[in-house]
Amino acid sequence: MSRTADVVIIGGGVTGMSLAFHLARRGAGRVVVLEKKFLAAGGTGYSVGVIRQLYPHVETCRMVLRSRRVFQEFPELVGGESGYVGCGVLIGVSPAMRPSLERSLRIQRDVGIRAELLEPEELDRLEPRINRSGLGAVLYEPDSGYADPTAVTLGYAGAARTLGVAIEQGVEVAAVRVEGDRVLGVVTHTGERIESRTVVNAAGLWAGPVARLAGVTLPIVVGRHPVFIVRRTPAFGPAHSVYLDLAGGSYVRPEREGLTLTGSLTEDETRHPMDPDLLGGGVGFDEAAVALEKTSRALPALADCRYQHGYAGAYDITPDWMPILDESPLPGFYVAAGMSGHGFKLAPAVGELMTRLIIEGGTGLDRDPFRLARFTAGVSAGSFVNSYLTPDAGAA
Repeated sequence: MSRTADVVIIGGGVTGMSLAFHLARRGAGRVVVLEKKFLAAGGTGYSVGVIRQLYPHVETCRMVLRSRRVFQEFPELVGGESGYVGCGVLIGVSPAMRPSLERSLRIQRDVGIRAELLEPEELDRLEPRINRSGLGAVLYEPDSGYADPTAVTLGYAGAARTLGVAIEQGVEVAAVRVEGDRVLGVVTHTGERIESRTVVNAAGLWAGPVARLAGVTLPIVVGRHPVFIVRRTPAFGPAHSVYLDLAGGSYVRPEREGLTLTGSLTEDETRHPMDPDLLGGGVGFDEAAVALEKTSRALPALADCRYQHGYAGAYDITPDWMPILDESPLPGFYVAAGMSGHGFKLAPAVGELMTRLIIEGGTGLDRDPFRLARFTAGVSAGSFVNSYLTPDAGAA
Protein backbone atom coordinates (compact mmCIF):
# COMPACT_ATOMS: atom_id res chain seq x y z
CA MET A 1 0.00 0.00 0.00
CA SER A 2 1.28 3.48 -0.81
CA ARG A 3 0.16 7.11 -0.94
CA THR A 4 1.72 10.46 -1.70
CA ALA A 5 2.45 13.64 0.23
CA ASP A 6 4.12 16.91 -0.61
CA VAL A 7 5.96 17.00 2.73
CA VAL A 8 6.46 14.31 5.36
CA ILE A 9 7.51 15.50 8.82
CA ILE A 10 8.98 12.92 11.17
CA GLY A 11 8.32 13.90 14.78
CA GLY A 12 5.31 15.29 16.63
CA GLY A 13 7.05 17.55 19.12
CA VAL A 14 6.81 21.32 19.20
CA THR A 15 9.29 21.72 16.31
CA GLY A 16 7.43 19.34 14.01
CA MET A 17 4.03 20.80 14.81
CA SER A 18 5.19 24.40 14.37
CA LEU A 19 6.63 23.43 10.99
CA ALA A 20 3.44 21.61 9.96
CA PHE A 21 1.33 24.65 10.82
CA HIS A 22 3.54 27.09 8.93
CA LEU A 23 3.83 24.85 5.87
CA ALA A 24 0.07 24.45 5.70
CA ARG A 25 -0.49 28.16 6.13
CA ARG A 26 1.85 28.79 3.20
CA GLY A 27 -0.04 26.34 1.00
CA ALA A 28 2.68 23.69 0.82
CA GLY A 29 0.23 21.00 -0.31
CA ARG A 30 -0.46 17.75 1.51
CA VAL A 31 1.56 17.71 4.73
CA VAL A 32 1.78 14.49 6.77
CA VAL A 33 3.21 14.32 10.30
CA LEU A 34 4.34 10.91 11.58
CA GLU A 35 4.80 10.52 15.34
CA LYS A 36 5.82 7.13 16.70
CA LYS A 37 4.20 7.70 20.11
CA PHE A 38 1.93 10.68 20.74
CA LEU A 39 2.26 14.44 20.38
CA ALA A 40 4.83 16.00 22.76
CA ALA A 41 5.88 12.52 23.96
CA GLY A 42 9.59 13.29 23.58
CA GLY A 43 11.78 16.10 24.82
CA THR A 44 8.97 18.65 24.36
CA GLY A 45 6.80 17.08 27.03
CA TYR A 46 9.63 17.15 29.57
CA SER A 47 10.86 20.67 28.85
CA VAL A 48 10.63 23.22 31.67
CA GLY A 49 9.49 25.80 29.11
CA VAL A 50 11.75 28.72 30.10
CA ILE A 51 11.75 31.53 27.53
CA ARG A 52 14.87 33.65 27.91
CA GLN A 53 16.08 35.98 25.17
CA LEU A 54 19.82 36.12 25.84
CA TYR A 55 21.70 34.68 22.85
CA PRO A 56 25.18 35.36 21.46
CA HIS A 57 24.17 35.82 17.80
CA VAL A 58 21.94 38.26 15.95
CA GLU A 59 20.14 35.37 14.23
CA THR A 60 19.10 33.58 17.41
CA CYS A 61 18.15 36.86 19.12
CA ARG A 62 15.81 37.67 16.24
CA MET A 63 14.38 34.17 16.35
CA VAL A 64 13.68 34.18 20.08
CA LEU A 65 12.20 37.69 19.93
CA ARG A 66 9.80 36.51 17.22
CA SER A 67 8.99 33.35 19.16
CA ARG A 68 8.34 35.18 22.42
CA ARG A 69 5.83 37.46 20.69
CA VAL A 70 4.07 34.41 19.26
CA PHE A 71 3.81 32.84 22.73
CA GLN A 72 2.34 36.07 24.07
CA GLU A 73 -0.25 36.30 21.27
CA PHE A 74 -0.74 32.58 20.75
CA PRO A 75 -4.57 32.50 20.92
CA GLU A 76 -4.82 35.10 18.14
CA LEU A 77 -1.90 33.95 15.98
CA VAL A 78 -2.33 30.17 16.23
CA GLY A 79 -5.21 29.17 18.46
CA GLY A 80 -5.37 27.49 21.85
CA GLU A 81 -3.31 28.59 24.82
CA SER A 82 0.46 28.78 25.25
CA GLY A 83 0.37 29.09 29.04
CA TYR A 84 2.72 32.07 28.72
CA VAL A 85 3.64 33.73 32.02
CA GLY A 86 5.67 36.92 31.65
CA CYS A 87 7.20 36.84 35.10
CA GLY A 88 10.54 38.22 33.88
CA VAL A 89 13.87 36.44 33.70
CA LEU A 90 17.02 37.26 35.66
CA ILE A 91 20.38 35.85 34.51
CA GLY A 92 23.31 36.06 36.90
CA VAL A 93 26.92 35.87 35.70
CA SER A 94 30.33 35.79 37.36
CA PRO A 95 32.68 38.79 37.18
CA ALA A 96 34.70 37.03 34.47
CA MET A 97 31.56 36.61 32.34
CA ARG A 98 30.49 40.24 32.61
CA PRO A 99 32.32 41.61 29.51
CA SER A 100 30.76 38.89 27.39
CA LEU A 101 27.34 39.60 28.87
CA GLU A 102 27.72 43.26 27.98
CA ARG A 103 28.50 42.34 24.38
CA SER A 104 25.50 40.03 24.21
CA LEU A 105 23.30 42.75 25.70
CA ARG A 106 24.24 45.07 22.85
CA ILE A 107 23.11 42.42 20.36
CA GLN A 108 19.81 42.05 22.21
CA ARG A 109 19.14 45.76 22.14
CA ASP A 110 20.09 46.05 18.47
CA VAL A 111 17.30 43.63 17.52
CA GLY A 112 14.71 45.19 19.84
CA ILE A 113 14.80 42.96 22.92
CA ARG A 114 14.13 44.80 26.17
CA ALA A 115 16.92 43.99 28.60
CA GLU A 116 18.79 45.76 31.39
CA LEU A 117 22.18 45.18 33.00
CA LEU A 118 22.00 45.33 36.79
CA GLU A 119 24.66 45.56 39.43
CA PRO A 120 24.19 42.77 42.00
CA GLU A 121 23.06 45.25 44.67
CA GLU A 122 20.25 46.41 42.38
CA LEU A 123 18.52 43.05 42.84
CA ASP A 124 16.79 44.52 45.89
CA ARG A 125 14.14 46.11 43.69
CA LEU A 126 13.38 42.93 41.75
CA GLU A 127 14.32 39.80 43.71
CA PRO A 128 16.12 40.49 47.00
CA ARG A 129 16.11 36.77 47.87
CA ILE A 130 18.83 36.00 45.31
CA ASN A 131 22.30 35.37 46.75
CA ARG A 132 24.59 38.08 45.33
CA SER A 133 27.90 36.54 46.33
CA GLY A 134 29.89 35.44 43.29
CA LEU A 135 27.87 37.60 40.91
CA GLY A 136 29.50 40.16 38.66
CA ALA A 137 26.28 41.36 37.01
CA VAL A 138 22.68 40.36 36.42
CA LEU A 139 20.72 40.67 33.19
CA TYR A 140 17.04 41.49 33.55
CA GLU A 141 14.59 40.64 30.75
CA PRO A 142 11.19 42.01 31.82
CA ASP A 143 9.28 40.46 28.91
CA SER A 144 10.64 36.94 29.28
CA GLY A 145 9.15 34.11 31.32
CA TYR A 146 7.91 30.61 30.65
CA ALA A 147 5.12 28.76 28.85
CA ASP A 148 3.62 25.28 28.51
CA PRO A 149 5.40 23.22 25.80
CA THR A 150 2.68 20.58 25.58
CA ALA A 151 -0.09 23.17 25.26
CA VAL A 152 1.85 24.96 22.51
CA THR A 153 2.37 21.69 20.64
CA LEU A 154 -1.33 20.83 20.84
CA GLY A 155 -2.25 24.36 19.79
CA TYR A 156 -0.13 24.09 16.67
CA ALA A 157 -1.54 20.61 16.01
CA GLY A 158 -5.14 21.79 16.23
CA ALA A 159 -4.48 24.71 13.88
CA ALA A 160 -2.54 22.48 11.47
CA ARG A 161 -5.38 19.94 11.33
CA THR A 162 -7.81 22.75 10.53
CA LEU A 163 -5.55 23.68 7.61
CA GLY A 164 -5.60 20.10 6.31
CA VAL A 165 -2.45 18.57 7.83
CA ALA A 166 -2.66 14.81 8.50
CA ILE A 167 -1.21 14.06 11.95
CA GLU A 168 -0.70 10.35 12.54
CA GLN A 169 0.26 9.16 16.01
CA GLY A 170 1.58 5.71 16.84
CA VAL A 171 3.26 5.53 13.43
CA GLU A 172 6.99 4.88 13.38
CA VAL A 173 9.19 5.43 10.35
CA ALA A 174 11.07 2.23 9.57
CA ALA A 175 12.90 3.37 6.44
CA VAL A 176 13.65 6.46 4.39
CA ARG A 177 13.44 5.73 0.68
CA VAL A 178 16.32 7.03 -1.41
CA GLU A 179 16.87 6.66 -5.13
CA GLY A 180 19.96 8.04 -6.80
CA ASP A 181 20.85 11.29 -5.13
CA ARG A 182 17.56 12.30 -3.53
CA VAL A 183 14.89 11.26 -1.05
CA LEU A 184 11.71 9.65 -2.36
CA GLY A 185 9.68 9.17 0.80
CA VAL A 186 9.38 6.91 3.84
CA VAL A 187 8.18 3.46 4.83
CA THR A 188 6.26 3.08 8.11
CA HIS A 189 6.54 0.21 10.58
CA THR A 190 3.41 -1.33 9.03
CA GLY A 191 5.07 -1.43 5.61
CA GLU A 192 3.09 1.44 4.14
CA ARG A 193 4.99 3.62 1.67
CA ILE A 194 4.47 7.37 1.62
CA GLU A 195 5.94 8.86 -1.51
CA SER A 196 7.35 12.37 -1.02
CA ARG A 197 10.25 14.34 -2.41
CA THR A 198 10.46 16.38 0.82
CA VAL A 199 11.06 14.69 4.18
CA VAL A 200 11.87 16.63 7.34
CA ASN A 201 13.65 15.06 10.29
CA ALA A 202 12.16 16.80 13.33
CA ALA A 203 12.51 13.73 15.53
CA GLY A 204 14.26 15.51 18.39
CA LEU A 205 16.03 13.04 20.66
CA TRP A 206 15.61 10.34 17.98
CA ALA A 207 16.89 12.55 15.13
CA GLY A 208 20.23 10.71 14.90
CA PRO A 209 18.74 7.25 14.22
CA VAL A 210 16.17 8.75 11.83
CA ALA A 211 18.96 10.47 9.88
CA ARG A 212 20.88 7.20 9.61
CA LEU A 213 17.86 5.70 7.83
CA ALA A 214 18.64 8.18 5.05
CA GLY A 215 22.40 7.58 5.16
CA VAL A 216 22.99 10.94 6.89
CA THR A 217 25.11 11.32 10.03
CA LEU A 218 24.22 13.98 12.60
CA PRO A 219 26.74 15.00 15.31
CA ILE A 220 24.18 14.80 18.10
CA VAL A 221 24.56 13.48 21.64
CA VAL A 222 21.43 12.82 23.68
CA GLY A 223 22.33 14.13 27.13
CA ARG A 224 20.42 13.47 30.33
CA HIS A 225 19.01 16.59 32.03
CA PRO A 226 17.30 15.86 35.37
CA VAL A 227 14.55 18.22 36.56
CA PHE A 228 13.57 18.52 40.21
CA ILE A 229 10.30 19.84 41.61
CA VAL A 230 10.10 21.38 45.07
CA ARG A 231 7.32 22.95 47.12
CA ARG A 232 8.00 26.37 48.57
CA THR A 233 7.14 26.99 52.21
CA PRO A 234 4.56 29.64 53.19
CA ALA A 235 7.41 31.67 54.67
CA PHE A 236 8.99 32.02 51.22
CA GLY A 237 6.49 34.68 50.24
CA PRO A 238 5.42 35.64 46.71
CA ALA A 239 6.50 33.52 43.77
CA HIS A 240 9.93 34.29 42.35
CA SER A 241 10.93 35.21 38.80
CA VAL A 242 12.78 32.78 36.56
CA TYR A 243 16.39 32.94 37.69
CA LEU A 244 19.24 31.44 35.67
CA ASP A 245 22.45 31.40 37.69
CA LEU A 246 25.23 30.98 35.15
CA ALA A 247 27.78 31.77 37.86
CA GLY A 248 26.66 28.99 40.20
CA GLY A 249 25.21 26.55 37.68
CA SER A 250 21.52 26.26 38.55
CA TYR A 251 18.12 27.63 37.60
CA VAL A 252 14.70 28.08 39.20
CA ARG A 253 11.36 28.42 37.44
CA PRO A 254 8.13 29.08 39.35
CA GLU A 255 5.10 26.88 38.89
CA ARG A 256 1.54 27.10 40.14
CA GLU A 257 0.41 25.94 43.58
CA GLY A 258 3.63 26.96 45.31
CA LEU A 259 5.95 24.75 43.25
CA THR A 260 9.35 25.48 41.74
CA LEU A 261 11.16 23.59 38.98
CA THR A 262 14.92 23.52 39.30
CA GLY A 263 17.99 21.84 37.89
CA SER A 264 21.54 22.25 36.68
CA LEU A 265 22.90 24.90 34.32
CA THR A 266 26.21 23.20 33.62
CA GLU A 267 27.49 21.06 30.76
CA ASP A 268 26.90 17.77 32.57
CA GLU A 269 24.52 16.58 29.85
CA THR A 270 27.25 15.78 27.34
CA ARG A 271 29.01 13.65 29.96
CA HIS A 272 25.84 11.68 30.65
CA PRO A 273 24.52 10.29 27.35
CA MET A 274 21.10 8.75 27.67
CA ASP A 275 18.91 6.34 25.77
CA PRO A 276 15.99 8.60 24.81
CA ASP A 277 13.55 5.77 25.47
CA LEU A 278 14.37 6.27 29.18
CA LEU A 279 12.99 9.81 29.05
CA GLY A 280 10.87 10.66 32.06
CA GLY A 281 12.47 8.06 34.31
CA GLY A 282 13.06 8.69 37.99
CA VAL A 283 16.04 10.33 39.65
CA GLY A 284 17.76 9.30 42.85
CA PHE A 285 17.54 11.26 46.07
CA ASP A 286 21.33 11.64 46.21
CA GLU A 287 21.24 13.22 42.76
CA ALA A 288 18.47 15.54 43.86
CA ALA A 289 20.39 16.54 46.97
CA VAL A 290 23.38 17.74 44.92
CA ALA A 291 21.18 19.82 42.63
CA LEU A 292 19.10 21.28 45.45
CA GLU A 293 22.26 22.34 47.29
CA LYS A 294 23.13 24.51 44.28
CA THR A 295 19.59 25.81 44.16
CA SER A 296 19.65 26.82 47.82
CA ARG A 297 22.93 28.67 47.27
CA ALA A 298 21.39 30.65 44.42
CA LEU A 299 18.13 31.34 46.24
CA PRO A 300 18.71 30.69 49.95
CA ALA A 301 15.02 31.15 50.80
CA LEU A 302 14.43 27.82 49.02
CA ALA A 303 16.69 25.97 51.47
CA ASP A 304 13.64 24.94 53.49
CA CYS A 305 11.61 23.80 50.51
CA ARG A 306 10.11 20.31 50.42
CA TYR A 307 11.34 18.01 47.65
CA GLN A 308 8.42 16.54 45.70
CA HIS A 309 9.89 14.46 42.89
CA GLY A 310 12.15 14.56 39.85
CA TYR A 311 12.37 13.14 36.36
CA ALA A 312 14.97 12.58 33.65
CA GLY A 313 14.62 15.06 30.82
CA ALA A 314 17.09 15.20 27.93
CA TYR A 315 18.66 17.47 25.33
CA ASP A 316 19.70 16.61 21.76
CA ILE A 317 23.08 18.39 21.74
CA THR A 318 25.36 19.40 18.89
CA PRO A 319 29.09 20.16 19.41
CA ASP A 320 28.49 23.93 19.43
CA TRP A 321 25.18 23.76 21.33
CA MET A 322 23.26 25.27 18.42
CA PRO A 323 20.56 23.66 16.27
CA ILE A 324 20.85 22.16 12.81
CA LEU A 325 18.29 23.82 10.52
CA ASP A 326 19.26 22.82 7.03
CA GLU A 327 18.79 20.63 4.00
CA SER A 328 21.06 17.62 4.40
CA PRO A 329 23.55 16.40 1.76
CA LEU A 330 20.70 14.18 0.55
CA PRO A 331 18.50 16.53 -1.51
CA GLY A 332 14.96 16.74 -0.20
CA PHE A 333 15.90 15.45 3.28
CA TYR A 334 15.80 18.34 5.75
CA VAL A 335 16.92 18.47 9.37
CA ALA A 336 15.42 20.53 12.20
CA ALA A 337 17.12 18.93 15.19
CA GLY A 338 20.05 19.18 17.60
CA MET A 339 18.18 21.88 19.50
CA SER A 340 20.56 21.66 22.48
CA GLY A 341 17.98 22.88 24.96
CA HIS A 342 16.70 25.75 22.77
CA GLY A 343 13.95 23.85 20.98
CA PHE A 344 10.86 25.09 22.76
CA LYS A 345 11.76 28.75 23.05
CA LEU A 346 12.74 28.93 19.36
CA ALA A 347 9.99 26.68 17.96
CA PRO A 348 7.69 29.33 16.42
CA ALA A 349 10.59 30.95 14.55
CA VAL A 350 12.07 27.58 13.57
CA GLY A 351 8.77 26.58 11.97
CA GLU A 352 8.75 29.80 9.96
CA LEU A 353 12.43 29.52 9.02
CA MET A 354 12.23 25.90 7.87
CA THR A 355 9.06 26.64 5.90
CA ARG A 356 10.85 29.39 3.98
CA LEU A 357 13.82 27.11 3.38
CA ILE A 358 11.63 24.33 2.00
CA ILE A 359 9.37 26.53 -0.12
CA GLU A 360 11.71 29.34 -1.16
CA GLY A 361 15.16 27.84 -0.75
CA GLY A 362 16.23 30.60 1.67
CA THR A 363 15.40 31.84 5.14
CA GLY A 364 16.04 35.58 5.28
CA LEU A 365 18.65 35.00 7.99
CA ASP A 366 22.34 34.15 7.88
CA ARG A 367 22.14 30.36 7.60
CA ASP A 368 25.77 29.64 8.46
CA PRO A 369 25.22 29.19 12.24
CA PHE A 370 22.65 26.47 11.52
CA ARG A 371 24.14 24.57 8.57
CA LEU A 372 24.98 20.91 9.02
CA ALA A 373 28.20 21.42 7.05
CA ARG A 374 29.64 23.70 9.72
CA PHE A 375 30.78 20.62 11.62
CA THR A 376 32.86 19.34 8.71
CA ALA A 377 34.21 22.81 7.98
CA GLY A 378 36.10 22.95 11.27
CA VAL A 379 33.65 24.93 13.40
CA SER A 380 34.98 25.41 16.91
CA ALA A 381 33.31 23.37 19.60
CA GLY A 382 31.06 25.51 21.71
CA SER A 383 29.74 25.15 25.22
CA PHE A 384 26.54 25.54 27.15
CA VAL A 385 27.61 28.98 28.40
CA ASN A 386 28.43 30.00 24.82
CA SER A 387 24.77 29.42 23.96
CA TYR A 388 24.05 32.40 26.20
CA LEU A 389 27.14 34.54 25.80
CA THR A 390 29.60 35.43 23.06
CA PRO A 391 32.08 32.59 22.39
CA ASP A 392 35.03 34.43 23.91
CA ALA A 393 33.36 34.65 27.30
CA GLY A 394 35.62 34.28 30.32
CA ALA A 395 35.49 31.24 32.53
CA ALA A 396 33.01 31.17 35.36
